[in-house]
Amino acid sequence: MTSSSLDAQPVKDLIDDCIVQAQRITGCDTVPKVVVSPYRFNPLGAHIDHQGGQVLARCLNQYTILCFWPSDDPKTTVHAKLAQGTWQNTCFLPMQLDDEHGWDSMARAAITALHENSNTQLGVEAVVFGTMVSCGLSSSASVILAYLAALAHVNEIELTQEQYVELSRQVENDYRGLNNGIQDQMSIVFGQRDHMARLDVQSVTATLIADPPEMEQYRFLMCYSGVSRDLGGSPFNTRVAQCQAAANLLYPGATHLGEVPEASRHVFSELPEPLAGRAKHVYTEMARVKAGAEAWQAGNVELFGQLMNASCQSSINDYESGSEWLIALHEIAREIPGVYGNRFSGGGYGGCLFLLVDANKADDIAVSLMEQYIQLYPDLQGVAKILVADTESTVRVLQP
Repeated sequence: MTSSSLDAQPVKDLIDDCIVQAQRITGCDTVPKVVVSPYRFNPLGAHIDHQGGQVLARCLNQYTILCFWPSDDPKTTVHAKLAQGTWQNTCFLPMQLDDEHGWDSMARAAITALHENSNTQLGVEAVVFGTMVSCGLSSSASVILAYLAALAHVNEIELTQEQYVELSRQVENDYRGLNNGIQDQMSIVFGQRDHMARLDVQSVTATLIADPPEMEQYRFLMCYSGVSRDLGGSPFNTRVAQCQAAANLLYPGATHLGEVPEASRHVFSELPEPLAGRAKHVYTEMARVKAGAEAWQAGNVELFGQLMNASCQSSINDYESGSEWLIALHEIAREIPGVYGNRFSGGGYGGCLFLLVDANKADDIAVSLMEQYIQLYPDLQGVAKILVADTESTVRVLQP
């Protein structure tokens, strides 16, 4: 597929723009160092990482860009553009957390977590940019990893992949109070361009599966619904608790469905609702991840798309996680010729739909999908959008 209006801004141009803005905002004349931390999506493996399931993940060309300069002391200053379009800044020391979970709470928590782990001596002055914040693409994990990378860099700390994942988990679970797993962090930390990563959340390891040659005939498209995602205000924690309850009924003492022995799983349909539906989703999604990894490795891209459709249907019917906008997009996309599969990004409580499509039909598919969607939701005209979801690699520090 040739260049089109669906292409996102090239990352080099994005970085250059961010550097200019960061210098203007801070008044610093020197060129900052830059963290590039991509977002991610999981075409298969929804809602199972916290149940011990494996996940298929892919980094994509949407980003946190963090421009930073080292401080002369432990104090950190962060500048960010808030939702209303105004720039704000905050200044703090490690261990100065925000109990109100304000806009700077992830920065405070990330810097505190690294300080507790490594006794950091220097802070940073940072300007943070996000291309698609709160769109179900793990922008929170992305920005947490960016803060960790910047502070580790100025303190000459070499973090392993496992340490990045664990520190980010601490921020999400211990400081933000979410009962989510670690697939978001792992997706970004282990992701590599032109690969699908099969994540094992139990061992915190990843197996990289190279994109098959057949992938040249296909594209992933990303459709932002126009409705942002917020796990903190969603039923996310309730669903996790229901899975835990189902696990304990199937096998007393089990804390999640992955701990239930294979021999005890087949009776999940006898559980009371909604627990039976939650268990059905988890166990069938585990099977879809296995089949999807095999299909990707074999170059059977269209079978992979079918598994995405089945995954999305299970999320809607068994896990009951889809918002009305994403369900509408999913149903429209299923009927468009050239779309081989689609599913929600992340929890499905808002954000984006990802489509696996015929590369030669991508522009026509985008037009058809958006026209039908805007007919249903005219107020989202100019807010909802579709872009090509190209692959990207892990979080990294650049020195332009």
